[in-house]
Amino acid sequence: MLREYAVEPDLVPTWLDRETGRYFLDNFGLGTPRIMSRYPRKHWKRLVWAAWRASNDGKENEQTRMETLVQRLSEVMVKRRNAVWDPSRPWLDSAVEEHMRAPFHAVLARSNPAGHDRILIAGDVDGRTPLWAVDHGDTIPRKAEAIAGAVGDMLRVATDIVFVDPHFAPHRRRFFDVLDACFGKCFEGRVADVPRIRLFSSTRDENGEFEFFKKECRNRLPVTLPDGQEATIRRLRERRPVGEKLHNRYILTELGGVSFGTGLDREEALGHATDDLNLLGRDQYERRWRQYASEPPAFDQPEAPIVVTGTGRIS
Repeated sequence: MLREYAVEPDLVPTWLDRETGRYFLDNFGLGTPRIMSRYPRKHWKRLVWAAWRASNDGKENEQTRMETLVQRLSEVMVKRRNAVWDPSRPWLDSAVEEHMRAPFHAVLARSNPAGHDRILIAGDVDGRTPLWAVDHGDTIPRKAEAIAGAVGDMLRVATDIVFVDPHFAPHRRRFFDVLDACFGKCFEGRVADVPRIRLFSSTRDENGEFEFFKKECRNRLPVTLPDGQEATIRRLRERRPVGEKLHNRYILTELGGVSFGTGLDREEALGHATDDLNLLGRDQYERRWRQYASEPPAFDQPEAPIVVTGTGRIS
């Protein structure tokens, strides 16, 4: 539902054409299923500007438009660590080698001389092009592996990850299994820096219940995380009668977010129930990110946060 694309720096100056630029700006970034990779991490912008200077024939009047284009494309990007990069080789050769180490969903380039099956020629893509055509939503089985699989590409490239489920219960296997599967995808083939992980649930207002919840989090969740990885769990309370309702379920990251129709738990019985997952549009995402991930959130926080530290994943 959210895919990472490497983009050849020499392509970007060609997007100064208003129609072409509008197309790619509309199809990358927050609220879209495509996120651009800042590859190579420390040099991508410099390479883009070098390509513009080499191709613009002294048209300094285009610099402001170029600055705006680069700024918008750079708003949200995947920042890979330890990526393969050799400045003495063509960008595309290094990108293919990096793809072999840790796959991009696709590489967007000016040409594909070797006929690589994951390289898309930018001038040929449209909404029906394989690897470019990515759904904004999906209907999946309510199974832990299916839920994690649907968001796995997003989790492995994000560095700020927020799970929201008002009914999360760490002692119930149906919640534990989904969280464990999602953490597995987060760290399997990870390309980004160590993530910040937060989970938000809701208070129960029952005597002694918070102590039980805290104990279960600390007893059960460390084995789902790599050794030393922290996760913070907070329980929120609605600001009645005029506050936002604490009801919907989300996985939010700095790159985008997904809403769930039912919840972040698997089906308990061996049935065939399904759930609808939908990528949040930009306005939806920004609103939910402010409500949950910003400080302070749009809810009261009557209890202290619970911090758990990983002891090494069980799978």
